[in-house]
Amino acid sequence: MEQRKATIHLFLKSKWYDMIASGIKTEEYREIKPYWCKRILCLKQNDLVCFHRGYTNVTVTFMIVDLDVGFGKPEWGAPTDKKVFILKLKKAEMREY
Repeated sequence: MEQRKATIHLFLKSKWYDMIASGIKTEEYREIKPYWCKRILCLKQNDLVCFHRGYTNVTVTFMIVDLDVGFGKPEWGAPTDKKVFILKLKKAEMREY
């Protein structure tokens, strides 16, 4: 029996959503704050991230390949002055049940 994967929903500005959906941006960043610690630290490899294009019904789902803490790429929206959570992504293959 396949183990159920956890899914986190993240809302993105159009620019970042479009880059992720097209495969250009392969990482997503979140600040290291209690709010995100509680949500991200319970995730593990192969869990899912459902990205929403703003507050619309337009979504795309990716699998978490790795979770790291460090300095991300500023051209992908990471701050330059502090470490962040780095969600490394791979396009999820969704199956209908």
